Amino acid sequence: MSPSKTSPAGNQTGEPIEMAIDILGRLVAFESVTSVSNREAIAYIADHFDRLGASVRRLPSRGADKENLWVTFGEAAAEGVVLSGHIDVVPVTGQDWTRPPFTLTREAGRLYGRGTTDMKGFIACVMAAASRIDPTTLSRPIHVAITFDEEVGCIGARELVDFMEDETFRPGVIVVGEPTGMAVVDRHKGSVGFTTEVVGRSSHSSQVHLGFNAIELAAELVGFLVKLGIDQKLGAPDPHFPYPFPSINVGTIHGGQVRNIVAPTCAFDWEIRPVLPSQLTAIRHAFDVHVEDRIASLRRDGGFVPTIETRCIYDTPPLVADPQSEAAGLALKLLERNATMAVSYGTEAGIYQEAGHAVAVCGPGDIQQAHTPDEWIAIDQLEDCMIFLRRLIEYCARG
Repeated sequence: MSPSKTSPAGNQTGEPIEMAIDILGRLVAFESVTSVSNREAIAYIADHFDRLGASVRRLPSRGADKENLWVTFGEAAAEGVVLSGHIDVVPVTGQDWTRPPFTLTREAGRLYGRGTTDMKGFIACVMAAASRIDPTTLSRPIHVAITFDEEVGCIGARELVDFMEDETFRPGVIVVGEPTGMAVVDRHKGSVGFTTEVVGRSSHSSQVHLGFNAIELAAELVGFLVKLGIDQKLGAPDPHFPYPFPSINVGTIHGGQVRNIVAPTCAFDWEIRPVLPSQLTAIRHAFDVHVEDRIASLRRDGGFVPTIETRCIYDTPPLVADPQSEAAGLALKLLERNATMAVSYGTEAGIYQEAGHAVAVCGPGDIQQAHTPDEWIAIDQLEDCMIFLRRLIEYCARG
């Protein structure tokens, strides 16, 4: 959808916050849900930064009709700061919106529209703040990274990490602008999703001895995961999280044909939300060992041996607190705060940290508004973000 049809009336003004709001209206107008291409939105953002004199690189995805965007102000030296955000949003289908989701609506200090909080508000602030950058004054480069498909497994972020590695970019700090209420987040749980498929053998239900019921075996495996999740409570709790342990959740299960046929197949989708990477490794190892033992037992019985295959669908690692993190330290300094916090939701930050980068999460908005009907962000949150970005630009301009 063309943003010119749905963006707020009027031109960008000289006031940074009004410029950010105008840009946000244009961004919201792009229906950049994960099921469609993001190229039109990326083209608009790329053109904005190009007109500001930045170096702009559009990076086509290896496997989809989508792009990442990499923007640089100043010399692309080893150090520098990356401001990172994703342009994709979740669908509005089935939600009860009382305002048009892809038109920015301004009411009583709030801005309504899909993506205002998660996380086009941050991107709009970065685009507006960038108009104040004089690249000739920067002693540290400022990069902007816009990724695709964060909402379905942070696919774009993984491709961006490969790009930075190929180009030998080693920024000193990455700030991911997910909604934190402008608090500095230095830890969050991971989110790793799997699908396990069991293939048995069909038969008529009056002849169950001739078949192998895949649903029954899948139910047994689900039961093992439930127990494994309960066992996580035996470990040391992390009081920074509302649920202080790693969690396991089975979200869907589907299989079989009709009630009088022994089910030949069954699959279930499940996830692990680890606090630490080692917990993910331990849980997955325990499950794999259980599956191997179960198959070995069936093979010893001499009967039909089913197949069990588990595929990793997405892998968003946790962000682990690092007291020496330059990213968290810089964000705290610029915001004049002295403490970080933890959140339970995942972000692209864990992927960047896994690749060896110093990263913190800090952005405008309240996560409780993300993905909801009538999603909104408070204008004063955008104002706070603009202050933070102004200070960051000043920091990068100092020698």
